[in-house]
Amino acid sequence: MHPTTLFRFISHGLNFRALGRIDCSSWLSWSCYLLGFMLALSPSGAAELRSGGAGAWVLAGSVLVFFLIAIMVQRHMKLSLRASSFGDPTRLVTDGIFRYSRNPIYLAFLVPLLALGYFSIAAAVLSSLAYLISMTLLVIRREERVLQTQFGQEYSDYRASVPRWFAFI
Repeated sequence: MHPTTLFRFISHGLNFRALGRIDCSSWLSWSCYLLGFMLALSPSGAAELRSGGAGAWVLAGSVLVFFLIAIMVQRHMKLSLRASSFGDPTRLVTDGIFRYSRNPIYLAFLVPLLALGYFSIAAAVLSSLAYLISMTLLVIRREERVLQTQFGQEYSDYRASVPRWFAFI
C-alpha cells in the first residue's frame, strides 16, 4: 500500500476530535513502569529475570496484586470488568476504599512501580514520581473537572474530606 493511501485510510478511520477524550491513564502508567524497568535493569538483574529468580517473582507478583486491587475496586464501583472506558459517571462512589483515596486504582499502580526497588531504589523512586506527576496533571485533574461538573457540591465536599492520593497528597 502506498504511504499516502495508508495515511488517508488512517485519517478517515480516526475521529481526531475523539483523541482528546481517550483515557490515557493506562498508557501513562505502563510508560512510567517501562521507564522504571529500563532504569532498574542492570546486567545482573536481566540475568536474574531470565533465570526466573526472586526478582522475576517480585515483579510478576506486584503486577498481579495491582490487577487484583483494580478488579476489586472496579467491582465495588459496579463497573463491568470488560469496560475499556467508563464514560460519564452516573454516581459518585465515596464508600469502601474511596473513603481513604479518591483514586485507589491509580494508587494501586504504585505497587508494581515500587517493586522495581528490588533492582534499584532510584529507579523505583524516579518512575513513581514520574507516574504521580503525569497522572495528576494529565488524567486526574481532567477527571476531577468532570466530577465537579457532574456532582457539584457533593463532589466538593468529598474532595475536601478525602485526599487525591493518600494521607496529605
